[in-house]
Amino acid sequence: MNAEKLEYIRGLKPKAHPDGRELLKEGIAIGASFQAGRSRFIRESEYDTFLDYKKACTAEGRIYFNMLLGLATLDEQVEAIKKVHGFIERTGLVVDAIQTIPSGLVALPREYREKAPSTTSYVTDGYEDYEVQVEAAPIEVTFNDYHLASPDGLETTIFALKSGAAIIGEFSQFLWGYPGFDDDVKRFSDMVKALGIMASKRDEKFMVKTYLDDGFAGYFIDCASYVGYAMLEHYICTKLCGARYIIAYGGLLSENDTRMGIALALHELLSTEDQPALYYINSSTNLQWDHDIHGNYGISVSELLFEMIVEKKYKIGLGVNPVSITEKIKVPTLSELFDILSAGKRAEEIADQWLPYMDFSGLERMRDVMVEQGRQFFNNVLAGFSEAGIDIEDPLEMILALKNFNPIKFEQTFHSTSFQTEHGEVRPFYPTEMGRQTFKMKDEVIENLKKTEMEGALKGKKIVVASGDAHTYGLILVEGVLTEMGADVVNGGVDMDAVDMLDLADEEGTRFIGISCHNGQALDYGRQILQLAQEREKDYWIFMGGKLNAILPGDSEPTEIGHVLEEMGIHAENDMEKTVALISTEAN
Repeated sequence: MNAEKLEYIRGLKPKAHPDGRELLKEGIAIGASFQAGRSRFIRESEYDTFLDYKKACTAEGRIYFNMLLGLATLDEQVEAIKKVHGFIERTGLVVDAIQTIPSGLVALPREYREKAPSTTSYVTDGYEDYEVQVEAAPIEVTFNDYHLASPDGLETTIFALKSGAAIIGEFSQFLWGYPGFDDDVKRFSDMVKALGIMASKRDEKFMVKTYLDDGFAGYFIDCASYVGYAMLEHYICTKLCGARYIIAYGGLLSENDTRMGIALALHELLSTEDQPALYYINSSTNLQWDHDIHGNYGISVSELLFEMIVEKKYKIGLGVNPVSITEKIKVPTLSELFDILSAGKRAEEIADQWLPYMDFSGLERMRDVMVEQGRQFFNNVLAGFSEAGIDIEDPLEMILALKNFNPIKFEQTFHSTSFQTEHGEVRPFYPTEMGRQTFKMKDEVIENLKKTEMEGALKGKKIVVASGDAHTYGLILVEGVLTEMGADVVNGGVDMDAVDMLDLADEEGTRFIGISCHNGQALDYGRQILQLAQEREKDYWIFMGGKLNAILPGDSEPTEIGHVLEEMGIHAENDMEKTVALISTEAN
């Protein structure tokens, strides 16, 4: 392996930490000490477990439909679950499971929540808050975001299991950071224990879920890398920890062939008769319009139809998670979710009619390449980690090393086209759409700025930029545009707390700060950073962009709050061309 890459990996080897194998045993013992529940859905069904139900859907050729749901308060969440059941009874259109989307505060132990930026959606505060959701209606309810891999993941995993929720996640979110909590050894020791708890419930068919796009895969430029990385998570979860593992993905992928090529490859590599690899594919949002939004039905329904045709052909167990046509501009209402579910369900009625006319040979060739290259990627990771001295049999050491690995560098290091080379250039077999779109957008902004003679307008200005959450594509765009316009850009990375943003600006001797936000945290983040700036008595020039929304007092749904940030003194034009022009006129 290239000496420079090898040295980088050696630097990731964690310092003294507990033995992950022993932590796993502790988790298995904890799991054995309590009884997992049986959800209301299972108690009122003919199935012993939810996995049995899902496998029956596949065998019968019926498409499994998942639904994401996160209301402002717990009471509203419970009421919404009941309304989903009412929708099913009224229309006959089955929603197979509801995946809850709670506030990011749920990820934190209670003593950390008060100082953390609040996000959209509701907060849970104990086992009863899990039980009331699972018992609200005879629909399976799962707990994924902000659970197993979070700082409070040990407790929330136990709560979810006791309530009877069959699927708990998200494994991939170990990459996410959380404001005010920086004890990685404690956090990931608890994650390994939580995986042990899940392993103790393997025979009862409880499953660990991942959503690939929320972790390393969300940074990749090659779809084949998705497959190889999923094999790595599967290795840690299943081989090292003994838990069941199931995969969802897709929100950052737009092209129908690669979306389903990944599914076929993952199924071939990881599915067994006892445990299917696939859970659902999330509808993409990259191609949605933010105007004349009913046109988004054209993209959404055709995408769902193709996925359902492939599932009916291969019976790989891939469900669908339809995304509202409003996703590009706001968090959807329950009514808007019912609209897209209805459209998808009606498309399922005619999916079988398409099968005789479909030629799947191109998709199968794509699958074969992804299987080969995904396996090579995975083997490269294990070989590289082992050569660098990472204990690949210790789940905690593996997770700690991965947490500190730059995700973009990860793909550059282990992709087959760059693994044994000095360069980091990845030559993708099947490029991801999100990466392609980001770079295209960046080039368009730069071209427009050059036309207005702004090239070099930021020369001599140092600007620190970072993401307030785990999203990175907006950060790539901002850094690229500012650099091209002549700025000296310091990229602080993702999951940067407000205090760390100011510290970074002070260390770099600049007043210019750029923040990307997407998880409904923009308003609280803006208030925090302004309060901290006032305490320091310094004049910072702060701009924010991304998805600038929040739940305002008296509202149940998020609204755009760019104008509120502007009134507070933060530049929130959310337009890089305008932002560059404004910075160019400011003194250093």
